[in-house]
Amino acid sequence: MTAPLSLTTRLKLARLAIVVPPERSGPEAADLAAHGADLLVLTRGDRSVEAAAEGIQVARSRLFGLQTVVAADDSEVAEASGADVLFLKRPGWRPFGIRRPHEYALLGRSIDGAEDADKIDDDPFNFAFVGPAVAGGQASDAIAEMARQYPPTGLPAGPVWFAAGGISSQNVDSVVAAGARRAVVSTAIFHAEEPFREARAIADVLKAAWDEDPGAQDYAMASFR
Repeated sequence: MTAPLSLTTRLKLARLAIVVPPERSGPEAADLAAHGADLLVLTRGDRSVEAAAEGIQVARSRLFGLQTVVAADDSEVAEASGADVLFLKRPGWRPFGIRRPHEYALLGRSIDGAEDADKIDDDPFNFAFVGPAVAGGQASDAIAEMARQYPPTGLPAGPVWFAAGGISSQNVDSVVAAGARRAVVSTAIFHAEEPFREARAIADVLKAAWDEDPGAQDYAMASFR
């Protein structure tokens, strides 16, 4: 039996994050893992804490034995469900800080670019979605600059970040060419005629970029330490 990897290791090795809208955040969301998703953010929307937490718990049970990381975008839901990650898009200032759902949970947030990278130094946030990633159909300058300052597979390892905003199978190549090795997708997948096919197409481009990246193997090995 293969021992489960730590959440930190699983996050570092993740390539494709998918933000799942509330109406698609039921147990079937777990099926995205079979099509390349490494991180699933199951959003609450207008659902009750109990309903959203149940959806996460059921999805996690269906993912048993896989390394897919499951996140909630609401503090109460994350605590009730025991989610792996609490993702707060724009957390703002909180007088009593951010409460982790449990001692092993990771925290994520959104940032605009490299100028905000100090906000994901593990105190308290462990990773970020960076963007918008696409402008005019191509990778934005913000992504290129983030990759220049914080190479995704560089050592010693820098902050974990995912390019986010406007990414689809039609432009992910340009995002990878700009230096990103992780991506966040939502609209392109759930508005596609075949969501699983769209997810797999994006995941395949990201995997190929990792396979061809000369620093990826050493980075992956270091992620286990």
